[in-house]
Amino acid sequence: AHRRRQLARDLPAVGRVGVLGWHPGGGHVSPLEAIAVPGRGVLRCSGRVGPEGQEAADVAFSVVRARAPALSLGTLTTRYDLHLHYTDTEVGKDGLSSGLALSLAGLSAYTQRPLPARLAVTGELTLNGEVRRVGGVHEKLVAAYLEGMRVVLHPRRNLDDVAALPPEVSGRLRLIAVDSLDEAWRLVNAAANTPGLERR
Repeated sequence: AHRRRQLARDLPAVGRVGVLGWHPGGGHVSPLEAIAVPGRGVLRCSGRVGPEGQEAADVAFSVVRARAPALSLGTLTTRYDLHLHYTDTEVGKDGLSSGLALSLAGLSAYTQRPLPARLAVTGELTLNGEVRRVGGVHEKLVAAYLEGMRVVLHPRRNLDDVAALPPEVSGRLRLIAVDSLDEAWRLVNAAANTPGLERR
């Protein structure tokens, strides 16, 4: 069973992403799953999510719905409910920097397009789909490295934090800077559909 789980981590998957977080002890990677089911366009977010974590999910959901025409979603966001679930339920989640990860997982679930294997994401979203600078990037990216992530999306406004990473961390991760949800969605699709692109 452990071997099967490890092999699954190396395959692109629909709706699955690592959400980078921070706590006083350092960074953390929370596995997230997203699924779209027939319904009325309702959002559910579960897995010990705090008030700011729920706020990030609400913003991500609104951005995806607002940008549905530009992202070629058609009426998917009104015909399907979206459920976002953190699978590490023993850890509480709170904070706004999960917004970009939540929106990408949702887009993947709606479109059934897989996300790259071992993808981790951090970035706060605005209602216009812009990606804002976040805190704790050094700790988050070190955690991504230690957890075996390969591709990391982060705000372009955090490039100074990324430049300060030790070479043993930055050399093992494919670090992708983004300014918007649209840009992030385009780049993760390219990474998932190009063999070997997620490996640096």
